[in-house]
Amino acid sequence: MIGPGVADLEAVAAAALACPLIAELMGGPYGEVATYRPGGRVLGVREAAGEVEVHVKAKWGTPLPEVAEAVRAAVTAYAGGLPVSVFVDDIEVPDAPAPAALGETTLAAP
Repeated sequence: MIGPGVADLEAVAAAALACPLIAELMGGPYGEVATYRPGGRVLGVREAAGEVEVHVKAKWGTPLPEVAEAVRAAVTAYAGGLPVSVFVDDIEVPDAPAPAALGETTLAAP
């Protein structure tokens, strides 16, 4: 933790990724969920409106409220006393086929 009211967002990201229920951090459809730092950005974590937001892709098999609580518990120590909101933006489904490319038809024509 850096100090009261100042979140260590790199540590928040590392703690979230260390959670075994998380497949990855999510940056939103346009990469807008990120924190920009010298030398790069921290995708999937940002401080906004007096809180720390963590956006994740959950692994299959655990109820989403439990995923959110596990992530919150893992990152709270690095949030500088700010509230932590966890957003489950996607779920990693085992053995799921890759999504079709844009413009590719997935249904057969009659």
